[in-house]
Amino acid sequence: MEIFWMIWNENGHAPTVKHTTVRAAKCEAERLARFNPGERFIVLEAIGSCIKRDVAWDDVIPPSPF
Repeated sequence: MEIFWMIWNENGHAPTVKHTTVRAAKCEAERLARFNPGERFIVLEAIGSCIKRDVAWDDVIPPSPF
């Protein structure tokens, strides 16, 4: 997983856009703040992830023609 940043506003929707640089995330936070006076936009950094792997795939083997 590559590092990324997202913008969060506690009064708005969940973040959905991954920014690949801090600069890009800060620029987006500034843009959002300009259009939403009085609202706070927070830059969040991904520090890791976890996943539970418990699904397995079983291929169907076709019957032999012999």
